[in-house]
Amino acid sequence: MAYIGVLAALVMGGIALFVWYKLYQRIVESDRLDPRSSRKSRDGSNNSLEEFVAAYRSGAVVIDGAVATAKTAAAAPVTPVAATITAPVRRDHFLSGAVKLAFFLCKSGLKDHHVFAHVHLATLSATGISDGALANARIDLLVCNSEMSAVAAVDVISPEGQAPDTAKAEYLRSLGVRYLRLSAKALPKPGEIRALLYRM
Repeated sequence: MAYIGVLAALVMGGIALFVWYKLYQRIVESDRLDPRSSRKSRDGSNNSLEEFVAAYRSGAVVIDGAVATAKTAAAAPVTPVAATITAPVRRDHFLSGAVKLAFFLCKSGLKDHHVFAHVHLATLSATGISDGALANARIDLLVCNSEMSAVAAVDVISPEGQAPDTAKAEYLRSLGVRYLRLSAKALPKPGEIRALLYRM
């Protein structure tokens, strides 16, 4: 039995030695096939990829098609792209003026309802809107009942007055949503809002 164990150990050792020898041959052969410059760059004595990227970003290297060439001194200076990007500025007030007043009137006159501001028409339909102009259109206020179902769409019209948007009115009518256009000059009182929404 002891002989079998020794024999098995010798066989395993022989296999391990054979595998190591094959790997060693493959490494030596690949080093022979590699050009000297690529070995130098792999060893770190040549320019690394990070240095090339840094040189490209600084403008010292230009890529023409698939060939990278150094920039000449006569080339025009590179203008930074970041200069054209403007930082976002937050609004002081999400709602202002007559729309803000109409929002508070709806909130106080319809305590059992929910009021949302600046709603896109496309969000009211499950199928969306095919008309491009209507898809980007929005309403100032959307009033929903306690079950979050849309009851009325409200637009606050400037004192100068605006021509009615018949396409918007027709679309809301097709969805069964009442469309109200309130004048900024004569907004209703909180007690009158419910009657405007549910009048027959």
